[in-house]
Amino acid sequence: MKTKISILNYAFSVGKIRALEKFLISQDIFQKAVEANLNDALRIFVEFGRYSEKLLFIKDSADLERVLNQESLNLKLLIKNLILDKGLFPILELDNLKEILEIVNTYGSSYLVEYFRYVIDMHNLKTFLRLYVTKEPEEKLKMNLVCGGFIKKEDFLKLYHQQISSLLRRLEYVYQKTRIVDYTHFFAEAIKKVFQENSFIALERAIQDFLIGVLKPAKYITFGPEPVLAYYFAKTNEINLIRMIILAKLNQFPEVLLKERLNSVYAAR
Repeated sequence: MKTKISILNYAFSVGKIRALEKFLISQDIFQKAVEANLNDALRIFVEFGRYSEKLLFIKDSADLERVLNQESLNLKLLIKNLILDKGLFPILELDNLKEILEIVNTYGSSYLVEYFRYVIDMHNLKTFLRLYVTKEPEEKLKMNLVCGGFIKKEDFLKLYHQQISSLLRRLEYVYQKTRIVDYTHFFAEAIKKVFQENSFIALERAIQDFLIGVLKPAKYITFGPEPVLAYYFAKTNEINLIRMIILAKLNQFPEVLLKERLNSVYAAR
């Protein structure tokens, strides 16, 4: 990481983001899109989210991917123009969580460090449960866990051969600096559904809900790259939700099942 740029230099970037945040799609608009037919849902996204009108003319999943991939590319280019600390660019790829944590630790943003430690915990929790359910060898878990979360990698390894109740007890007391976070408040029911219904749908949604909640304090940060990166993650989540909804409608996926998968968004209602 090169010399850190003063957060005051981010005045323009944050101002731009505050203007763009007004066009993030709210939860109630997503609900309307879920309940609408394909053409109406596409119009909703173009109208309320300012997406390309090319979205109105998609005929299949290949068309959808072309349009949304371009939206993602445009988003990344925008964010790169607004991020003044070029050393933060690798964060946009999310390829290597350990490397990203090292970058934000070096940069010195407590907000970004906390966010990515949560991201690592969510990755490890999901990895643990997927391998636990399929009874994969511990060595595979060890290879796929990432160090740096609030829950130590060693803790997950110790719990791997115990009853799932032991994991839930560990999730009740997650030390985050000066406070304790109770993960079971967010994930206990979703984890139960993994075993009761052999489904990760509820867990995936709970994880996205949780991470969106962690992002939201960036709305109150006046200067710095944090609001810019929070917008990027929020917009990426939005694009993923659009992809899910339109693919579901293209494939005549039942509305009730689609609603189960609709996670929270960053935009205000």
